[in-house]
Amino acid sequence: MRHVEHLKGEGGALRGRRTNGSLRFLAAMILGSLLPLAVTNPALAQQAPPSAELKRVIGRVEILRKGQTQWVPAVIGAQLVEGDDIRAFSGAQAELALPDTSTVQLAENSRLLLTKLEYDPQNQSRLVLLHLVVGKVRAAIAQTAITLVRARQSNFGISTPTAVAAARGTVVVIYTDGVTRTLMAHHLEPNLRFVPRIECITVATTQSTKRQMVLAGYATTDCGPTAAIPPQFLTLSNPATAGTPLLNAPVAVPGNIEQLVTGIGGLEAGAPVSFSTIGSPFGFGPPSSFGNDAFVNQQNQNQGNQGCASNGGQQENCQGQQGQQ
Repeated sequence: MRHVEHLKGEGGALRGRRTNGSLRFLAAMILGSLLPLAVTNPALAQQAPPSAELKRVIGRVEILRKGQTQWVPAVIGAQLVEGDDIRAFSGAQAELALPDTSTVQLAENSRLLLTKLEYDPQNQSRLVLLHLVVGKVRAAIAQTAITLVRARQSNFGISTPTAVAAARGTVVVIYTDGVTRTLMAHHLEPNLRFVPRIECITVATTQSTKRQMVLAGYATTDCGPTAAIPPQFLTLSNPATAGTPLLNAPVAVPGNIEQLVTGIGGLEAGAPVSFSTIGSPFGFGPPSSFGNDAFVNQQNQNQGNQGCASNGGQQENCQGQQGQQ
């Protein structure tokens, strides 16, 4: 009799264990079905912030994470997010791939801060603001499927302590000594959906803003009139800022950069200003049609030889037109 009761007790315990096991299995099934929803639904899972991937590193390149004080060696595959800082020493280079497929190459003796990095893959929209503290950078800016309302606006800007380049779908090369001088060059990429453009805008708040549109094949110093690009400027060689203390100094980004970049509508040429070459490490000379801004050069390009003849057949204007083709 006791033996029978013992078996009954074991049977009840076994059924209890089976019931508990079934409940655990059912709970696991329900949880497993909810996990894909949590991954794909932004409301259920926190999405990672947009980041730039380090694709190439040559020489001594270091990263300073936002909120940190210690620079660390950069490695291929590292992800940089908004607020991160990267610098390259003499003989070094680095290349970043942005989430919108734009690429940024940092030259030697240069430092770059990721000021703002926003990207919506669904709408193919972006807002990228980079700050070149010192040195040189080359950016191949991807074309985005922006709406017609924003078609005349820029959504990619590279600032320096004195100026900002607002650009759409093209290649821009920028140099700054980190103190008073900024040089920008517009290198044309073929097969674009629209006419690319760069606008150089001064960022000083103590004086009136100066603007200069830069056409393909031309460069500007401190947002002044444009000149043909010196070939050596398009390389990543940058001995001019070797040993600069700005590679390790605190950074202050001008507060009006986003407003200047996103507030651009139609590009209008400003009044001609004097072209200065004092202290330039790249020897920019005056443009072939000195005193004419980029808007006049564009008109000459569109009008062809007739436009050149209508200006009295001036040889220097004709040469300026040929240089843009």
